[in-house]
Amino acid sequence: MKATNNSVSPSLAVCIAASALISSLAAVDASAQTATGSAASTTAETGGLETITVTAQRREENLQQVPISVQAFTTEQLATAQITYTLDLDRYVPDMFSANNVGQGSANVYYIRGLGQTQSFPTFEPQVGTYVDDIYLARQNANNLALFGVQQLQVLNGPQGTLFGRNSTGGAILVSLIRPGTKFGVDTEVSYGMVGDAWSDVWTGKASVDLPISDSFLTRTSLYGITDTGWVYNATTHDTMNSRNNYGVREAFAILFGSNVRWDISGDYEENNAANFLNQPGPDGNRISYSGFSTIQGGALVPYLTGEKALWPQRVLVTTYGAMSNIEWHSGTGVLNFITGWRGLVQKTTADFAAAVLGPPDVADAIPTGEIALAQYLANHEITQEIKWTDTVGSRLNYTAGVYYLYETNGNNYGQVLGLGPAFAFALNDQYFNNNTSSIAGYAQGDYKITSALTGTVGLRYTNETKNVTAYPNQPGLGYTTEQIQAVGYPTHLVTNQFTPRLALQYQFTPNFMTFASATKGFQGGGWNGLTGSNPIDFNNFGPENIWTYELGIRSQPTNTLRLNATVFYEDVKNYQLLSDNPHTRSFDTSNASDLYGYGIEANAEWRPIAPLTLTAILGSMNAGYYNPSPLIQTQLAQCAAGVATACGAGIVRPDGTLAKPVYVPSLDLTVSGRYVMQFSGFSLTPYLAVHYTSTEWFDTANSPGTAASYPLVGGETGSRTLIDAAVSFELNRMPLTVTAECRNCTMKDYGTANLLGFDYFNMPGFWDLRINYKF
Repeated sequence: MKATNNSVSPSLAVCIAASALISSLAAVDASAQTATGSAASTTAETGGLETITVTAQRREENLQQVPISVQAFTTEQLATAQITYTLDLDRYVPDMFSANNVGQGSANVYYIRGLGQTQSFPTFEPQVGTYVDDIYLARQNANNLALFGVQQLQVLNGPQGTLFGRNSTGGAILVSLIRPGTKFGVDTEVSYGMVGDAWSDVWTGKASVDLPISDSFLTRTSLYGITDTGWVYNATTHDTMNSRNNYGVREAFAILFGSNVRWDISGDYEENNAANFLNQPGPDGNRISYSGFSTIQGGALVPYLTGEKALWPQRVLVTTYGAMSNIEWHSGTGVLNFITGWRGLVQKTTADFAAAVLGPPDVADAIPTGEIALAQYLANHEITQEIKWTDTVGSRLNYTAGVYYLYETNGNNYGQVLGLGPAFAFALNDQYFNNNTSSIAGYAQGDYKITSALTGTVGLRYTNETKNVTAYPNQPGLGYTTEQIQAVGYPTHLVTNQFTPRLALQYQFTPNFMTFASATKGFQGGGWNGLTGSNPIDFNNFGPENIWTYELGIRSQPTNTLRLNATVFYEDVKNYQLLSDNPHTRSFDTSNASDLYGYGIEANAEWRPIAPLTLTAILGSMNAGYYNPSPLIQTQLAQCAAGVATACGAGIVRPDGTLAKPVYVPSLDLTVSGRYVMQFSGFSLTPYLAVHYTSTEWFDTANSPGTAASYPLVGGETGSRTLIDAAVSFELNRMPLTVTAECRNCTMKDYGTANLLGFDYFNMPGFWDLRINYKF
């Protein structure tokens, strides 16, 4: 039985209201259509809204005709909204949460509609897929992408199992980069900013050059760099923590073979030296840490762990590199794409995952290792190949079909050290894993016009996924072998075969009003708990997660200055993969803990009442709950009810012995923003203001309220929060120069994003900067 509530939740009330409005909006749109004509053809130059083109169905379409919940951002919109990293997306995407992973500045936790993964170890996979130019990024470790040179960014809410495949049960993030241009051009940007109340210095530089060698051979070179002196003071070591020193370069080529064939090739290299070490807001507002592990001097782990990982200071250094090839052939009505990707990643991490909050430091904080130090050397390689065919048959049918292959391998060398006092520390484990994934899929999806107004969509994807893992200890007694894993009953070879269909109907009442209904399935691959102690019993495997989502939506543009879109949804997740502390194994692991349901609404409105003024509103409202808990959770519930204290307040069991509420599911998140272009003689000024409201949400899976009496309260729930972003841009009319002064989270609001081992991880503090952009 699903959990019930006698009161009507905000999500349900809004869903009912939105469904009831569909017929009345259709009538309004029909009358407005007679008066205004087609809004889609109206551009900003005439005071109307721009047409938004998206590729959510793997082909270019007008957003107003796509039966999927999509948020799309152009280059200009990303800059206006201060979305400089994918970390910043949740402020403008309904029912989405994003934050740096604990410890890592290059890795993001994404949750969409309550589905996500907080673990970046390679035996786990994210539930929100990230794609750059149609290349899937398998590892969460480097998904906090620096958004420079982006043509468009799209966030698709809900499972995308038919066209994008596995590991998109929550949704997908699609990044499309600017292709090499046909004319010489340079785009440069420099900025100086400050983070938090400590006013740490942040310098960024970005540049791209389009240099066509000939009409048929085009090139584009892009590079960026960022340096941040850090915004956390370590009161034990007197180091500055959570600094950033990142840089990257990308070279792209386009070879044109006549008008029918285009070959895009690119290569990139990026280094991210960025961390998200545990810190707390101090009484003076500055962030503070008490970790005894130095970010300057290395070698503290040498007595306990083997290999080079024992030599590093506290840091997270992630290097990524890769190449992409996309051969596109236009033939009559069809387009063939031959897309090849190769990605590599090396992560070198040493991080202390526990430290005292405010007050006298724990005795362990004074020792060089810190309290719980993790050292990791991870090497990842990924190859993907896709052949995609898009075609139109007559005036009624268009379809996309293809085959897809992925092979990924990970070598993971890691160890953990527990520090208990000035002269007492010991290794918990020192282990090596190698795991690989092979996935092959075939897919097809087609839209058929049943009548001039009614279109049906049918899609199906079949995926065969195979995973293997091998293991051995680096030191005797500090790990386990493949054979020991098998001896306790856990398989080291996993195979799954999955069908993920999609069905949809959409009805075009008028050229500017469409409504749709859809049913979509997705799945998340299984895996193992790679981050364990030295006992193979903790290395349990978990199976695939499956989801069915049902949606009803409208796409409406009743006038050429107003756009209203909304989607109501219900999702049913089987075998939800939950990462939490497990009272049965005394470890932090993932299991198929329960089934999960969720329902809500996602809506956005854009209005241009006069040509210079653009107003937007983005709303998300959702309710979710667990049901049908696994035998493991049922045993835990019974133990908690019987008075076993360790069974309460762990996993998804609250301290009071009831099932917890899923994390990152606020009942309301709302963003309203406005932008006004003021034209003067020779220049323009454009002020921008955005207000983001999020109601109370849990970020601890057991909904533990916390126990600390000091400031700030340590617990697993964040109260409602309001964030403010503001900017003003100055642009010359006769020179391509723009100067922007801006702040993000201008009021320096602090709020929790994760809870690990009883300690809260907080958001990145507010940010101010001055940015200068020049193009020629």
